[in-house]
Amino acid sequence: MIYKYKTFQDAQTHLDELLPKDPLEVLSRTWELAEGLHSRKNVQRGILKFKTIQEANKHKETSN
Repeated sequence: MIYKYKTFQDAQTHLDELLPKDPLEVLSRTWELAEGLHSRKNVQRGILKFKTIQEANKHKETSN
């Protein structure tokens, strides 16, 4: 959501309302963000070459 403010003080007041005051809440939100950003998916490194599109599609289906 985008907000428009007339003064910097209005923006600062609104920011103070949005941010949690409890340090444990701040830590909890930060932890949730970090978990969401962390990828648990195994990714095969390197470049794979296939002779046919059918081989590529078969590999794609079996790797998921």
